Amino acid sequence: MNKKILLVLIFLVIIFLNSNVLIFRPLLSVIPIKTTNGSVINEKDALRRGFITGAFDYYYKFSVNGEDYSNPSYDEKYKVGDTVLVEYNETFPFMNRIKNQK
Repeated sequence: MNKKILLVLIFLVIIFLNSNVLIFRPLLSVIPIKTTNGSVINEKDALRRGFITGAFDYYYKFSVNGEDYSNPSYDEKYKVGDTVLVEYNETFPFMNRIKNQK
């Protein structure tokens, strides 16, 4: 029984840590969204095995009603200072993504 509980907890932690990719970004396809401009900032997100290969992508940042929000770009093509079009949920701006991202 303890092993099952441990497996469930590990599964929940994985979902929590990846909630942006697993939950929020797909939801933006079915809920009302707004768009705004954002910019790529000098904050790195290590990619899988990035600690070995040094691979990373940058975060982007945007503001809504005076609050700043940021997320990884999930694309190595973006460079610091690039302007990106961000889709976000008006009620919950932390749910966002770069528009037309693959």
